Amino acid sequence: MSAPILQEYFHVELPRRVNVGIPLGQTAEVLSVEPRDISLVPGVSAALLGISNHRGRLLWMLDLLKLLGVEHAWGRSPHQRWTALVMRDTDGSSPRQLACLVSQLRGIIHVSPQQQQPVPQRLQGQVQQYLQGFVQLDGLPILLLNVEAVFEAVAYSAAPAL
Repeated sequence: MSAPILQEYFHVELPRRVNVGIPLGQTAEVLSVEPRDISLVPGVSAALLGISNHRGRLLWMLDLLKLLGVEHAWGRSPHQRWTALVMRDTDGSSPRQLACLVSQLRGIIHVSPQQQQPVPQRLQGQVQQYLQGFVQLDGLPILLLNVEAVFEAVAYSAAPAL
């Protein structure tokens, strides 16, 4: 009998101690950004904080916690730096990238299919579309992100720029 296939996720912590696992194959890099480097864009989803110039390309900055329906505010004090994890969409022919702000990088976790559970009932509804499941590791609940669904929602609200 072969061993179960483990899926790898990049474990990040968002504000309010919300833990999220992003599929490792869809993470590109970690950035450090200053709030002043993010240009606000009117008329887009409230979860989009704006765009930033990253190596000559425009990169959308996403407030993942707000997308998941949790209200909070990122402080914008001078000289402050935010950590952003760049996610890539592996679905389409031209790869798209999107950066989500995180409070802390926790490292790589390995999840077996037996550990993965359905999204908790209290989180269902609009939020459920952005999640592929949930796992409990060392007593810590971690939401497993559906990156394609996040890209679809953001592309829909951001118009052709993404």
